[in-house]
Formats: sequence, structure tokens, C-alpha cells
Amino acid sequence: MKHALDDLDVRILGHLEEDGRRSYSEIADALGVAVSTVSTRVAKLIERNVVSITAIINPQEVGLEAPATLLLAIQPRLFNEVVETVIGCPEVTYASMTTGRHNLIVDVLCRDAHHLAELVTDRLYSLEGIQDINIAFQLQKFSVEQAGVSLIEFEKRTNGEPPDQQ
Repeated sequence: MKHALDDLDVRILGHLEEDGRRSYSEIADALGVAVSTVSTRVAKLIERNVVSITAIINPQEVGLEAPATLLLAIQPRLFNEVVETVIGCPEVTYASMTTGRHNLIVDVLCRDAHHLAELVTDRLYSLEGIQDINIAFQLQKFSVEQAGVSLIEFEKRTNGEPPDQQ
């Protein structure tokens, strides 16, 4: 279910997007509202699944030297079953259904190339329904920021029109 966000929600989310550890007091001061307002709004945003506040680790700093993106081609009749198994793998950090020849994209964190090879060849290819796996090593991460708040603000300013329609 989609939830409408008012300007205060968007501004609170902007502060949290910049720094998820920012105190409600700091956010309230910056926005000119009561701390209780920020606290209540954030609780409601979390409850409605609009936002979650998590820690993002630096994989290389904890010995996970082989981040990769996997494109999986899965037989449609076995798609849901395969997805449940794949997202249950501890290496998986993200999974999404896609269009095209490969119908599932998966980000994984592995210790090294040997660990990645074991995941793909021994565990994933052994699943009934997997027809093909394309592996892309992630060589360098440039950004972990999401477009969330900036895109919401842009759409509010333009009434959802694409940039060339303005």
C-alpha cells in the first residue's frame, strides 16, 4: 500500500537519509517542531514500512572481499520456490524480480572468489529451476545513497512529470 507523505514527513526523512543516527532533538531543532512530533512521525513511518533504520557495513573491512551481482534465469513455474531458497542464503543482501532473460537480480557478499564459486556452482546451480546465472563482480562501490527523498521532492515540485515534460 502506498502512503502519502506530507512535507514534514519528507523533511524528516531527508535528515534521516543524511544521517540515520541523527537524534530526534537535532531534527526537531532543524525543522522548528517539537521532539515529540519527530518521534511520533518516525514511529508511524516505521510502522507503515515507509522507512527502516539499519546499519550498513563496509564489506571489505569485515573480510568480505568478493561482492557480486548475480543475474538468475529461473523457470517461471519454479520461480517462487527458487526465490525463497535464494533469499535464505546468508550471502544474499538484496534480491529483486526483473524483466528480460534473467528474471531475478541478487547482490551477494562473499569472502573471496572461491566462496563465490562455491555459492554459485554448488548451491545455486543445484537448485531445480535455475537455467542460467550471470555473475558480475562489483569492483568498486561509488555510492550507497538512495534517491528516495530527493526523488520524492522532485516529483512533488513537478507533479510527477518527467523532466522533459515541464
